Amino acid sequence: MEFLNPYLCAVRLRELLYLKGIKKRCKFPAKVISIGNLSVGGTGKTPTTLELAKFLTSRGYRVSVVLRGYKREKKGTLLVSDGKEIFFSPSEVGDEAYLYARLLNIPVAVAERRCEGVSLVVERFRPDVVLLDDAFQHLAVERDLDIVLLTPKDLKDRVLPFGRLREPPAVLKRRGDFCLFTKTESYQPLEEFCKALGKPYGYLTLKGFKLFTPSLEEVPLSTLEGKEVGIVSALGDNETFQKQVFNLAKIYRFEVKKVLAFRDHYHYRGVKLDPNLLWLTTFKDLFKLEGVQRHSYGESVFYPFPPPRSASLSPLGRKRRRSGEVKGQLLAVERIFSLPEGLKEMVLEVLER
Repeated sequence: MEFLNPYLCAVRLRELLYLKGIKKRCKFPAKVISIGNLSVGGTGKTPTTLELAKFLTSRGYRVSVVLRGYKREKKGTLLVSDGKEIFFSPSEVGDEAYLYARLLNIPVAVAERRCEGVSLVVERFRPDVVLLDDAFQHLAVERDLDIVLLTPKDLKDRVLPFGRLREPPAVLKRRGDFCLFTKTESYQPLEEFCKALGKPYGYLTLKGFKLFTPSLEEVPLSTLEGKEVGIVSALGDNETFQKQVFNLAKIYRFEVKKVLAFRDHYHYRGVKLDPNLLWLTTFKDLFKLEGVQRHSYGESVFYPFPPPRSASLSPLGRKRRRSGEVKGQLLAVERIFSLPEGLKEMVLEVLER
């Protein structure tokens, strides 16, 4: 009955207009790699983009990232960072764009019209490769490689508005170069599906965790032992992150006292975290939360980690953080992922053409 879905009909018509050349696509001298998916919500595009950017920069390639900048306050085509300086806040350009700028130290741009964003970074920085985050459905930009993230749910789900798929899996017959499986360590139906289409495939693998302060200082996970902890996140898939933190609690023997979950890209305005708990969040949420908590409480109530013995943990006992101290009540759990070797090899082949 999918042929009765007006949304799907519109998507297919648009795709046909681009594939037939009726709607024009923009092409650039730099290589363009798209990281996208089929479904609405979190499938791992952000960690995939991060890992791919790190891999390519480690190989000496000049890399830029372009994305829409979902739920940002400032509209238009904006240069978020030139690789040295960040020009906007998370709320102004979106949490993911700010995250890339903060962690990667490479040029990052946001643009509703992705052609304009790619044009901006290509003209200013002459990158070897531009990574397009969440661009599988954004057909206006010609790309040299389409990486499509798939989860086990995608094979069973339906297209919007009856399900969570933007396009049906069958679209991979016509588009898509590499199937990257996420949210699973092994799933044979996905493998068989992509194999039948002649598409190479591999798994995005979770290798471990690290703990960081808002100033990007690493804190040993063992420091969590015996602490009372809260979990806060605003992701497309909050449940997976929560399960991972609960598993860490068993290993490092800390107690989760409170869990807060919000919709993806939530701004956190008006949210006050209990300053008596050590809060664990994601990198995506960390920088937004830090600013909101400062605004909510005035002087920051987030103490050095571990707090000095003389420090009260109530807002009444606020103290100014000394330069160089590590904040202790708002920390990011970084999930360390590994890209499949087959994908790395394909990417390098594309760049060497």
